[in-house]
Amino acid sequence: MSFQQLTLENRPVENKPFRYITLDEQVRYYEFIKKVGVFKDKHENIKTCASEYYTYECVSDPTHTKKVKYLNCGVRGICPRCSMSYARKRSEIMYQYIKQNLADNLDFDLKMNQIVLTLPKELHENLDKKTFAKMIKKFMTSFGIEAYGYVIQYRHSSDPLSSKYIHAHVLTLNIKESNDKLIQNDYYFDLDKMRDTWKNTINEFTDLDLKESDPVNIHNEYSSVKFDKKKIIHILAYVYRYPIQDLFNVQVRSGTIDYLERKQFDQANTILQIEEIKKDPKNLAWCGLMTSTKREYLEKLLRNTINELVIIKPIPYFIKEIDERSKKCPDCNFNYSEIPIDKGKYLGDNEPDFKNFL
Repeated sequence: MSFQQLTLENRPVENKPFRYITLDEQVRYYEFIKKVGVFKDKHENIKTCASEYYTYECVSDPTHTKKVKYLNCGVRGICPRCSMSYARKRSEIMYQYIKQNLADNLDFDLKMNQIVLTLPKELHENLDKKTFAKMIKKFMTSFGIEAYGYVIQYRHSSDPLSSKYIHAHVLTLNIKESNDKLIQNDYYFDLDKMRDTWKNTINEFTDLDLKESDPVNIHNEYSSVKFDKKKIIHILAYVYRYPIQDLFNVQVRSGTIDYLERKQFDQANTILQIEEIKKDPKNLAWCGLMTSTKREYLEKLLRNTINELVIIKPIPYFIKEIDERSKKCPDCNFNYSEIPIDKGKYLGDNEPDFKNFL
């Protein structure tokens, strides 16, 4: 339960960051990894993550909203809180990059489409990453998609310690080049056509010979970049997530699986499985018009489109912008003090409220 004190001006007395996991979840996750015997050198980090805080005040007016900073352990890929926090920050950075550079400058509603491409089980163990990347490119080209990014994932989020489940999350933007300008591209596609095209692509690049009746699963959804930030952030945070977040979700948060109670539980093998998913890559690779090597070309297309001088702001610009914003008082935009005015132990007064979190 979160309790927020307000001033007479209806401003929060303290600005407290989102904590991502509850105290109870933190304890249960710590107990789980301890019983399994994995990440032994990080147990204390997980146990004490965000258990202490510092408080900072505005240098201009000490009565303004104070800033609270939790002392997170910073062990991404092992600590679910720090992993979630990092994925959320990366998603905010990429969102601002797309919104400010593209969506805010175009005269049509820029959409982000998430397409999930799955594979027959026969390919999960042996299909190499390079071949899968070529398949994705061929599929995107078939639908005339010129701006997209993808991430290849190796486990099913509902059972992350099971055998490999290779699939791809592809994020597309509805822009394309025409006469040296950017124009609106398609963002809605017929699912039956997508399944047939993906089936043909699988047959072309592998030894399989899928028939018309053979099922191939594809998921497709789109949202507006400017008008549905919450959904876009959710999509980006999902592709940027660490695999350990899936383990935390099923074992602790939802409780859909208890790996310790499974009949086939083997401690040594479970340790190897958890260590293995920790290594799984999570990088979003941008392609087509969104590649870094085409940034100047994209600038030219954008400049021709809006008939104005435009410079695409790079990712480091948004990293700096977000970091600097966190150091500013929301009441007056002056800096917070560099030295904390108080410190203490977290006692549960700011447990995460997932319904109101963006």
